[in-house]
Amino acid sequence: MKKSLISLVGGIISGLIISYYTLEYNGWKYFYGDENGDPYLIINELDVDLLMNGLLIVIGMSALIYFIWTLAEKKFGKSN
Repeated sequence: MKKSLISLVGGIISGLIISYYTLEYNGWKYFYGDENGDPYLIINELDVDLLMNGLLIVIGMSALIYFIWTLAEKKFGKSN
């Protein structure tokens, strides 16, 4: 239970940090303007690919932390 919870929290923290610095989200913006070219409506949208890639990075980091922790327990023994 402890190993799973710490792996999940560590994966979320490290995955969000990696996602923030590697995926570089700038957002999608659509400008609708009048006849002079002045924008009167700006629409901001989320990028679904960015969210999916961020989620996959978080899941991957959680699995990696869990796997490394399991290997370390097998190699060095469980200390309870």
